[in-house]
Amino acid sequence: MFFSGSRDLETVLSTIDMDDARLQRFIYDMEDSSNSDALDIWFSRLFYEWVAHPQTFSSLSKVIPVSTITSMAELFRSADMSDPSSTYPISRATPRRKVIMHVGPTNSGKTHNALRALAAARVGCYAGPLRLLAHEIFERLNKGQIAPLGVDLDADAEPDTESTVDMDPTEGEKVVMRKEGNPAWARACNLVTGEEQKVVDVQAGLVSCTVEMISTMVRHDVVVVDEIQLLSDPDRGGAWTTAVLGVNARELHLCGEEAAVPLVEAMLRDTGDELVVNRYERLTPLKVAETSLEGDLSKVKKGDCIVSFSRSGIFALKKQVEQASGRKCAVAYGRLPPEIRSEQASLFNDPNSGYDILIGSDAIGMGLNLKIKRIIFEAVTKYDGRRERPLSIPQFKQIAGRAGRYGLHGFDDEGGICTTLYEPDLPVLDDALAVPPVPLRKAYITGNINLHSDILQALPSDASLSTGMLVCKYVSKMHPSYEFEDVTTKIIATDYIDNIASDLTLEDRVLLVQAPVPWRDGAVARFMSALIKMYHEKLRVDLRELVKSSELLADLEGVQKMMAKDDKARVRSHKTDALTMMESLHKGLIAYLWLSFRNPISFSDREYAIELKEQAEKAMEWYLNVLSDKFVAQRVTKPDSKVRRVEEVGRVEKVGRIGKVEKLEKVGRVERVEKQKRLEQPSETEPPSRPKRWAMPKSVPYGKKPISTDVPQRRVRQVQP
Repeated sequence: MFFSGSRDLETVLSTIDMDDARLQRFIYDMEDSSNSDALDIWFSRLFYEWVAHPQTFSSLSKVIPVSTITSMAELFRSADMSDPSSTYPISRATPRRKVIMHVGPTNSGKTHNALRALAAARVGCYAGPLRLLAHEIFERLNKGQIAPLGVDLDADAEPDTESTVDMDPTEGEKVVMRKEGNPAWARACNLVTGEEQKVVDVQAGLVSCTVEMISTMVRHDVVVVDEIQLLSDPDRGGAWTTAVLGVNARELHLCGEEAAVPLVEAMLRDTGDELVVNRYERLTPLKVAETSLEGDLSKVKKGDCIVSFSRSGIFALKKQVEQASGRKCAVAYGRLPPEIRSEQASLFNDPNSGYDILIGSDAIGMGLNLKIKRIIFEAVTKYDGRRERPLSIPQFKQIAGRAGRYGLHGFDDEGGICTTLYEPDLPVLDDALAVPPVPLRKAYITGNINLHSDILQALPSDASLSTGMLVCKYVSKMHPSYEFEDVTTKIIATDYIDNIASDLTLEDRVLLVQAPVPWRDGAVARFMSALIKMYHEKLRVDLRELVKSSELLADLEGVQKMMAKDDKARVRSHKTDALTMMESLHKGLIAYLWLSFRNPISFSDREYAIELKEQAEKAMEWYLNVLSDKFVAQRVTKPDSKVRRVEEVGRVEKVGRIGKVEKLEKVGRVERVEKQKRLEQPSETEPPSRPKRWAMPKSVPYGKKPISTDVPQRRVRQVQP
């Protein structure tokens, strides 16, 4: 440092704007065990802020060249994000917005009033987290299934309970979401997502989109933003932050979890908008079971959903449950395309399909219409890319809340039940669901082309885009309520791009970095590398040529040959390699489609991409169904005196993200062992053991308690100002 005594230190601190809000944020970041870089980030940012302050120039210029000080100050100012709301001047120049938050737990009907307001708007927009959600709202508005506010409701119409959004299909004795559309309610609505666009009417006043595609230029009457708590997601949160700060609307409806209220309130202090908060109660009860399954998979029943947090774990459980019970299992996990997840959900929901059980990841927590009676947590930890961590309280609540969906479960009036596969995990689940909502601390923001351009201009001429992204992380002065999105994946992308085509324009590089590409997937990364090389050399990407030269097409063609011959025997038990490659192909095609809507001249093979994507989805669906047929057919039943099935395959070991999973001779008796420690095999009379119980993560109080106003609403708990 460039100071020698306490007086100099006091001078340094006095030049840095460290008010109470920033100090609270500093304390929170220091106590956040998941943020291992927090100290380095804070000290680096404060150092640049101090160097850039006019009061420090005279003292620093004595020991540092003026050109160095000037460059550092220019870099600091180029990356300054202390007032994110000012980056949306159009919205700041329009009349004060009315922001209405509809918050509550899963299955509380919190989007009910927001969607009815949208259906009544002249110009409006729905923005959701998933393409399938956007597609559902698009269809319902065009068909007239959602009753606009102010219309006479139907008392004799059949309600539609097959919705993936959190909406109550009835209001008292009246129907507000019809199974058959009402022509009088129909509204022309267009669809805009990253990979798909459907124009019903060029003059349509309504649009349904994914949140990344929301327009900040159009003046709307009503905008509905779903799952608002995702503004605190380090990978995608910037899109929700843009919606809150940048959407130009008379009424902005934000639907999601209670935890988002304090953060949104802090954001709106800078915009000057009015805030109204409506809180909703869960429509059906949710309770924690008194006992776990004690590791016994034979206790799994029809309507159950077992949640695991690794793809290998999901398929291992699928095989074990199907062989033990003779019941087929549908699956739903993040890598699976949304269309296939939706198909698997339909199989599970159909009481006559034979798919009585669902094995899924936390992907079941959003965007799927699921008739789940009981949620079973296979684990209460999740691998985060570096190590096993306890699930967060919001993760527990989001997943558990899928049990007993109102109007869907069709079993009885008991509501939803959640439990664990292993007894030591049950108190952890119970504790998590009893914890009040933990306030979100920060909204994430995404660097746009203007910000990256300013930063690169302040850096040496040979600086890479990844260096510019690191400037956002280590130099930017941040507003206490905001943080930049995680740049780890983006830096991986920029490294690929710079190694192949470093002389592409900044606009091209930023576009490729923003494409929805899982760069950690080696097969997809190789596909994208070939795409970038072809674009760099020819300024056009021939998709047919690209896929023929890649490794991804071979498995799809192989499965298609099996489908043509109905050759199910070739689908080996628990072999999912071909499925993995088809998933990677699908993700590569999604990236191509995304690029085709932003540069249709260079990425012109959109029709072929759509055709190939649909072929991959059909092949994956067939492959998953054959796997279930194979597992069920292979089960061996040999009941003993306790009517337990015995498997004659001996002991099998599998290593995955969750550690080592050991299958014992008794089906359903599974022992999970920590990676570096093998526990003793339980005896015949003892239930299998689990690793030591995880303590619930502590929350850090931070910021002022929000002040909320209220308006009378149906099923709304009123909150006094």
